[in-house]
Amino acid sequence: MNGGMGGPMNPNGVPGAGVPNGRLSPDDAQQFSREAQQRLADAQALRTDLQRQGLATKELDQAIDNLRQLTNAHTLEDQRISTDLRAKTIEGFKDFEFGLRRKLGESDSTRVLLQRSGDVPAAYKSNVEEYYRSIGKGVKKP
Repeated sequence: MNGGMGGPMNPNGVPGAGVPNGRLSPDDAQQFSREAQQRLADAQALRTDLQRQGLATKELDQAIDNLRQLTNAHTLEDQRISTDLRAKTIEGFKDFEFGLRRKLGESDSTRVLLQRSGDVPAAYKSNVEEYYRSIGKGVKKP
C-alpha cells in the first residue's frame, strides 16, 4: 500500500510498514521529515500564541519535542523507533488538546470536533481518523 509519500505504509499510516527490513528509504524518510518540520513550525506558532495569552504550554512543549525528533530523517528510517515516537507525539497532542479545552471552559471536553477548516493531506488522513477514533473512546460519562 502506498502512503502518498512514495513509500509503503500500513493501514494505520505508519511509514515504512511492510518494507522488508522495516525501514523507510532515505528519500521517503526525508519527505516525511520535511512534512514533520512543517507541522513543527505550526505547533511552535501555536505555542507562541498560547504563551502570549498566558496559557500553560507544558504538555504542548513535550509533544513539540517529540515532533522535533520526527523531523530527523535518520530516526524515521527505523520503523520501531518512528512508530513509538509517532504514538508518543499523537498522545501528547491529544493530552494537550483535552487540557486546553478544559481550561477554555468547553462544557464537553471529550467532544470530537468534526468540522475542521481545510483538507487533510492524503498522507495524514488515516492518522487523523485514528486520532479521532481514539479520543472518541475517551472518558465516559456516568
